[in-house]
Amino acid sequence: MEDKIQIDSKYNKPIPKGAKFIDVYRVLAMFDVTDPCIQHAVKKLLAAGRRGHKDTAKDINEAMQSLKRYQDMQAEDQVSPQS
Repeated sequence: MEDKIQIDSKYNKPIPKGAKFIDVYRVLAMFDVTDPCIQHAVKKLLAAGRRGHKDTAKDINEAMQSLKRYQDMQAEDQVSPQS
């Protein structure tokens, strides 16, 4: 029964048959992450501080900025246009 729970988890996705490796872009596609702000934040978080030119704190800060922009855009979209 425990194996079934793991297999059916919303956090587990099948690896496409032709995939030779899994990169951030494959993960985003597998989890149907389509918003560019969220994509950018996830990319920053998955490799925070390990890309050679920015430290972890800077990557985390940039991910937070992307997520804040996502929230701002959601709020902007909720404002009804004035007639």
